[in-house]
Amino acid sequence: MKVFRPTYVKNFRCDGKLCDARCCHDWNVVVDDATREKYSELPAEAREEFFRHVTTLDGENVLQMTPSGACPFLDENFLCRLQIKHGENFLAAVCQSYPRVTFKIADEIFLQAMTLTCPVAATEILFGGKISFETGELTARMVFDFTKKISMPAEKFLSEQRAGIEILQRRELPINERLRLLCEHFGEKISASVEFDAESNAAALVEIFDEMYDANLTVEKKSRLIETFLSVREEILPLLKSFEPIAENYLVNEFFMRLYPCAFPGGERFNVRVFVTAWRAIEFAVILTAVSKSRLTVEDFLELLCFISDKFDHSRGGMSAIKNFAELHDAEIFQALMMN
Repeated sequence: MKVFRPTYVKNFRCDGKLCDARCCHDWNVVVDDATREKYSELPAEAREEFFRHVTTLDGENVLQMTPSGACPFLDENFLCRLQIKHGENFLAAVCQSYPRVTFKIADEIFLQAMTLTCPVAATEILFGGKISFETGELTARMVFDFTKKISMPAEKFLSEQRAGIEILQRRELPINERLRLLCEHFGEKISASVEFDAESNAAALVEIFDEMYDANLTVEKKSRLIETFLSVREEILPLLKSFEPIAENYLVNEFFMRLYPCAFPGGERFNVRVFVTAWRAIEFAVILTAVSKSRLTVEDFLELLCFISDKFDHSRGGMSAIKNFAELHDAEIFQALMMN
């Protein structure tokens, strides 16, 4: 079976020494049926070594982590003893697939990307040059079936996604102009008469920040954040221009990996609103980071993008705050708040 993917996927090589094997800590690693069957057929000693670390959680078979939260099969060199001893085919499906994310969008049509929650993958995605795409062989064992969630025929979806990515990769334009064109392409009405409202933008981003991080900020703290943001915004945002190639790769990967413009129910226009609002939330976090650290380095930017990607993926308030904002406002208000 064939899969459409960025070329960086084939370049990825897991190296736990580079990130302290972050993905081998504090996860519920599900032991899928195929993995369980393979280990059941091993000689007694190898079979017993594996199954003494398998427990049941919420009706699923999972690996029981050590008291430190690490996988029991992680060795002192941050390598997997199971893979060393038995080969990659003996990994659980989630371990064999991660950080790859694979979707089925129609019979024989698959998309595969990688998530920034893996620092090694993030480096490959963000610093590997302009993202290009290829067709390859599907090898992932964990596949998310998106066929019933996609809101248009698969061929149209692929065409629209390509169109969005082409806009995001127009390097002759600043990021803000690319986002404006993206919104227009997917049905957002952009009026030249509507001016950007910096104060309302700041207030909206503080509310999103509060919900994303479950911060329960007081009115006074929100006011201080708004004041801080407004006082340094014009000074710090231009610094992002030096990070535009990184920002572009982040946006392209997000658009592809999260299956925009069909990531969420609500239509293409709503989806692209979510996409743009999520980026504005990142810009807000960049400014707060620059203020708190009195600097803004490439390493800071990379760390922030990885952290927020994890927030979007695993936090209950992560994407819900973004989606709530995107569906609440008419075209003019959305433009005034998010199209700077």
